[in-house]
Amino acid sequence: MEVEREMKPKISVIMPVYNNEKYLVEAIESILHQTYSHFEFIIIDDCSTDKSWKIIKKYATKDKRIKAFRNEKNLKIVKTRNKGFKECSSTSKYFAIMDGDDISLASRFEEEIKFLEENKDFALVGSHNIIINEEGKEIGFRRYPVSWDEIKKLMTRYNPIAQPVAMIRAEVLRKEIGFYNEKYTRCQDYELWCRIGTKHKIGNINKALLRYRVSSTQGKRTHLKDTIRFTLEIQRKWLFNKKYFNCKNIVIHLISYISLILPQKTILWLFEKTRYTKK
Repeated sequence: MEVEREMKPKISVIMPVYNNEKYLVEAIESILHQTYSHFEFIIIDDCSTDKSWKIIKKYATKDKRIKAFRNEKNLKIVKTRNKGFKECSSTSKYFAIMDGDDISLASRFEEEIKFLEENKDFALVGSHNIIINEEGKEIGFRRYPVSWDEIKKLMTRYNPIAQPVAMIRAEVLRKEIGFYNEKYTRCQDYELWCRIGTKHKIGNINKALLRYRVSSTQGKRTHLKDTIRFTLEIQRKWLFNKKYFNCKNIVIHLISYISLILPQKTILWLFEKTRYTKK
């Protein structure tokens, strides 16, 4: 059994945590009960002021796959994610991203590994998301482009991969692309996907593998205008890239600047109406 276990590709799961005590148990349990079990689980507490660190330590004593860290000072999420990459085992073949308030479906790792093992020219894979609210109730479904050809056409229109369900080939980040650009305190995933896509294919599995939680305290909502500004900046950088060039996206990009003057509630309403669907 141990020999068979060592032959399997190893995953390093990276999960930054900041004041997630309300949802943290569900998030951790969803990783520990994956159908694919050969992973290490890097959990980094970014100086939480609630009981998050206590919960993390409790789980770390129960499951040896968990490697728990706590920042000496609050580094914010991007630097904490990058710290997670650096704490990973050098033998890991894949990085799996996770957030402390979401829920990975049990087959997530098994299906993502299978995809990447069978498609060697892909460096990154994600999936669709089931959208849940603060109480865990399903409120929508978010579909993402699946094929690489479709993603290329849409890359400079919106982020085509959901960060907390992403799995990435470790050697691509370690040897070619690098980690998150810490300049981007928002949308750092989008910027990284753009870089990866210039050298490798990226895609999505055509099913939901994550229950993605929306809440009033999410950075995407509390810093919405910053998120929009960073999104537009990233798009400007890649709009005329040969691989991503799309005339329609240039027009949409220019129109998108109007969102900077709209009320936040209006922007969120438009986003949910255009991006969330029924299954």
